[in-house]
Amino acid sequence: MPKNNMSLIERGPVPAIILVLICAICVALLALTADVTADARAYQAQWLADTNKRALFPLADDFPEETLEQAGEGIPGAKTVDLAQLHPEVYMVAAVHTGGEVTGLIIGVASKGYGGKVPVMVGFDLSGTVVGIHVDASGETPGLGQKTADASFTDQYLGRLSDDSLSDIDAVTSATISSNAVTASVREASFAYDALMRKGGK
Repeated sequence: MPKNNMSLIERGPVPAIILVLICAICVALLALTADVTADARAYQAQWLADTNKRALFPLADDFPEETLEQAGEGIPGAKTVDLAQLHPEVYMVAAVHTGGEVTGLIIGVASKGYGGKVPVMVGFDLSGTVVGIHVDASGETPGLGQKTADASFTDQYLGRLSDDSLSDIDAVTSATISSNAVTASVREASFAYDALMRKGGK
């Protein structure tokens, strides 16, 4: 039989060994690449996850989240509170770190709107003033309830203290339910802030 027509078995084990070595080297290189880039990928993923938080506090370095059952444990001057029990609509509490110090809190609350829950993130500075608000109104009615995410509506909350009744907030025209959901979320976030940072919090 001509040499070129010899089967792999007839050629001996060398070609098979070479293929195994090539595969092993490729797998090792892929694993090494994944390991080397793990930190960078984790940082990028966290950066993307913090996009909305960064919109509230553009100068902040990071936003470590608290566990809801022991919220406040990692925040200097805060009380440890079980928000999962006291304020079940709160879904997230994050400290705002700027230059190695805590400079504010972000509290996320989801109250029921027209199309379902409306997640709202409220940024407070350490005096209890609302410095930013992000509304995810994607589940609300396009052209109506979704307008509660517009600055023309959300800017009404800026500068309010956590003990503000928010009784003078003007609802978006034809979107009263969605507007009330946002106001309820900001109010609930304020209650949670007071529970964490002030005596007599609700």
